[in-house]
Amino acid sequence: MLRYVIIVLCLCLFPISSFAFGDAGCGAGECSDCHSLTVDEAFKLLPPGADGVNSVEFSEVGGLWEVKGQARGQMFTVYVDYSKQYLIAGNVLRIRDGVDISRSIDVTGLNTEGSFLVGDVNAPVQVYVFTDPKCSHCRQLHHELYKVVETLPQVAFRIKLMAMMTDVKTVNSIVCSGSIQVLEDAMADKPVAELTCGSTVTEATMAFAKKWSIRSTPTLVLPDGKVLPGGRPADALVNELTPYVEAMKAK
Repeated sequence: MLRYVIIVLCLCLFPISSFAFGDAGCGAGECSDCHSLTVDEAFKLLPPGADGVNSVEFSEVGGLWEVKGQARGQMFTVYVDYSKQYLIAGNVLRIRDGVDISRSIDVTGLNTEGSFLVGDVNAPVQVYVFTDPKCSHCRQLHHELYKVVETLPQVAFRIKLMAMMTDVKTVNSIVCSGSIQVLEDAMADKPVAELTCGSTVTEATMAFAKKWSIRSTPTLVLPDGKVLPGGRPADALVNELTPYVEAMKAK
């Protein structure tokens, strides 16, 4: 089970006072007027082991910078407070919808090869689902996906299989079948015929998951790279995905 760190901080980490809300100070303008952190500065604040910092942005969470970088081939996101005295690592969930804002995946690195489609292939909103046939929460979510596409036909789910609870041979056999019915059978604990096809999809999926720290199933990757860990009922997913649908209509 993921360990979550939910952080609630006052904007700019200042106490509520006349200083914070007067005519001067951060309360009077943008936090960027008072605070700055360069990529080089951020790198020097990191513990040993980091290979580099890719970006520094003001976080959605007040009073923190979001620092993205890489270490030993894996991407990471950490947070540094405006005093530059504290570094925060861990999952940061937005309470409203459960989105893990501490993780954002470069979706250009994802492809549909070896994935299983739920929904219309031409749907403008594509969501990737990392799942495991033997994972009970994955099975529950899988049924909810069909309900979502009935309500939102503009959404399609691309299912990527991971060999975590399920052995690699079985996952490879499902991928080689190319049949979502075989996936459905596996999720129902029905036997899967052993198939070989020379595919490296499973290895590529696991390597991608390692790079982006996808360590549990199910995990959904939204169109903008935001991560939704764990299962969700269909109505919650509809609420989460409707803004993406509306944004596509507006284009």
